[in-house]
Amino acid sequence: MSKEKVRHQQPLLFIAQPKLDLPKAEMQQAYRTTKGKKKEVVTEEVKQEAVSPKEEKAQATEKVAPSNRKVNFKDLSTAEKIDYILNIPSQIPRMKCELVTTEGSLIGIISDMEGDSIQFKSIRRPFKREVKLEDIQDIKLLGF
Repeated sequence: MSKEKVRHQQPLLFIAQPKLDLPKAEMQQAYRTTKGKKKEVVTEEVKQEAVSPKEEKAQATEKVAPSNRKVNFKDLSTAEKIDYILNIPSQIPRMKCELVTTEGSLIGIISDMEGDSIQFKSIRRPFKREVKLEDIQDIKLLGF
């Protein structure tokens, strides 16, 4: 805190008050940060990369992982769509989807996958169905 903000004057108006000393406001005078350490680490990494530019280009191509890129649900294969729906975190409710099969379309929730078939909870009768993966042509998400 700068010395300009410290109060040096007596109050302008006294109404029968005793003479009191000014209160001392003790504030923090110094502090430390770790910015200097981070800069040292960054400069060491830059030096290592500057030594081998050919390896840097090879590492840059390796760093691009398919898990980091965003893929539309529509672009996934049928097996990937089923895995996506089954591996949604438990905090998010199960999503309704439309299964387009060779027999027709079904609306409901995919609940489980066993071997080459999936367990499907339909909104129409029969409520529980078992659908083979070969019969599924497309999966569309409808919402919650």
